[in-house]
Amino acid sequence: MTNRHVVIFTIGPVQSFIASARRTEDLWSGSYILSYLAREAMKVLYQMDETTEMVFPKVSKEELNKPNVKNFHIASIPNRFTTIVQGSAEQVYARLKEVEQSVRNIFTDFCFQAIEEVFHSLSDEEKEKLKRLTEKQILSFLEIYWVIEPYGDEPFNKVREQAEKRLGALKNEKTFEYVPQTSFVCTVCKEREALCLDDIHPNDRYGTIKQKLVKTWSRRAYEYRENEEKQTGKIKDSEFLCGVCLGKRAARSYFEEKFKQAGAKFRSFPSVLDIGHGNYYAIIMMDGDNMGKLFSGDKERAYSEVSEKLARFAQQHVPHIVEKHDGKLVYAGGDDVLAFVPVDKALIIAEQLRFAFSDQEKGLGKEATASFGVIIGHKKAPLHMLLDGVRKLEKKAKSYRKEKDALALSIYMGAGEILETVLPWKIEHETTSQLLLKFVDLLHTTLSSTFIYRFLEAFSPLLEQGGKWKENDMLRLELYRLLHRSKREGAKHVDVRPYVEDLMKLHDVAKTGYDFLYLLKMLTFFRRKEGEKK
Repeated sequence: MTNRHVVIFTIGPVQSFIASARRTEDLWSGSYILSYLAREAMKVLYQMDETTEMVFPKVSKEELNKPNVKNFHIASIPNRFTTIVQGSAEQVYARLKEVEQSVRNIFTDFCFQAIEEVFHSLSDEEKEKLKRLTEKQILSFLEIYWVIEPYGDEPFNKVREQAEKRLGALKNEKTFEYVPQTSFVCTVCKEREALCLDDIHPNDRYGTIKQKLVKTWSRRAYEYRENEEKQTGKIKDSEFLCGVCLGKRAARSYFEEKFKQAGAKFRSFPSVLDIGHGNYYAIIMMDGDNMGKLFSGDKERAYSEVSEKLARFAQQHVPHIVEKHDGKLVYAGGDDVLAFVPVDKALIIAEQLRFAFSDQEKGLGKEATASFGVIIGHKKAPLHMLLDGVRKLEKKAKSYRKEKDALALSIYMGAGEILETVLPWKIEHETTSQLLLKFVDLLHTTLSSTFIYRFLEAFSPLLEQGGKWKENDMLRLELYRLLHRSKREGAKHVDVRPYVEDLMKLHDVAKTGYDFLYLLKMLTFFRRKEGEKK
């Protein structure tokens, strides 16, 4: 019997926990909490056995105990880790059970601390009532899965793949803890029951239930209330939260206190109103392509090398790229990135992330590619709608072609119109983003955007079934004619033929003529400073 085992440990749920957000602060805290729980789980495992070897992410015991406080406010530890643990199967099993219980205890304490802070004026008995309901909600919410696979003389990758299969089977057989609900559901997650001090009876009417909730939440602490001095507190008068979402809303205060001595800064995540200077902002979502192939080494060292590169990319280069262009990073967990950025910087940031990822020094090397979703929306649009939209975009980019490596763009216009297109990251020897930015710059300096509307008016009716035009030569000639006629006064010397060829390159990679038309309309949008009308 071998005395070594490969362990994969995961903490979730990921999507529903992070996506349950009414404000950017909820989004940040959901990501950060999962990252923090994974960090604490690894620390506990190291404490029980210093011979434990973290394979992914490649993090040492020293790095966990003395983190880089500069970017410590960014969720940079993924919600799952792969490790090699020494000992018999029974010993490893006992350790993992202890790690799991430790994570559950940390999360429970985290939510209980939120109750203590938000409802500090309640009696101990009243707090205990809220904590009992929260504990039940945590039991039905928190999903922790782990598998142990013997690691003897077989290649590491074969052992890891077997562990992944078992983990997938384990997740498919998950059980649900049913928690009876009698009150309104949480305003944020819309899944669990909102915390309430008064008992809710089956015959209570809507108005009665709401009165009981209002009575409970009117007793929240000053900094969590709406008032004349602060237009809106951390919890609005119309919000009633479950124990889990309350923990998210109070997370920043918890982490500020937790890491105060370490010197880590936990400034509030800015509202969408503060990102950019106009009425629109952008969300960027990145995901590495075919990561399984990059992690296909037979030995754990090869696997660890990829892990080290990912950690360097996520912890050093991603924050630098996003923040130097005035963006705000939500998380960077290896090949996964989510950021809020100004509209006029969105293409630049996405491009720099994409090609840093395939850079030999900054990322994983030239074989690595990534697909992106970039969505632009009005600041008054529901956050959950735009988050759902950017996730769908990222999936569309993945399915654009066999080799993936694509950029999906979408603009949710204020009037309700949605523009969308998907393009490869490279066209011939140029990056798509540079082709787009060159044309946006031309619109800024040389052209009137009226040519685009004239082109749309003339060519939209000529689209055949399937969204294609018959004559590309006619398309090229008409683009040249309209661009030439649309030059502004004083720009007559500019040769528009290279720009016509750039547009034809974009047309040729667009799946349909409609995609090309949408792209042209998007370019007029990017022409405006921060999405505002001139």
